Amino acid sequence: MILLPLVWLLLVASGIVSLVCLILVLVKMFQNNEVTMGVVCIVLTVLCGIGPLVTFVYGWIKSAEWNIQKIMLIWTACFIVNLLLGAVILFVGLAAAPDIIEMQQEMLRDFPQQ
Repeated sequence: MILLPLVWLLLVASGIVSLVCLILVLVKMFQNNEVTMGVVCIVLTVLCGIGPLVTFVYGWIKSAEWNIQKIMLIWTACFIVNLLLGAVILFVGLAAAPDIIEMQQEMLRDFPQQ
């Protein structure tokens, strides 16, 4: 259980790096006269959360043209790390569920009845 805070820290750090990569790719869109696509990605991010996925895919499509291969590789690595760490947290939570349920039942037994 001592590793769980480290996993959360890595998850947050990876998320921050992903956000920076998103912003860098959005800036590249505007610098390369893809204003409509940039605005669409920002609006989709705010309205329904799918903007980063569209930006990610479009960034890979234009990565060679815009010379952003390194940014896209970093973003992809962060995406994979987020998936793996999220799975670790999920499985740790599932493994701890029986203990949590038992603790709740003990608390309810000790709770004075009204």
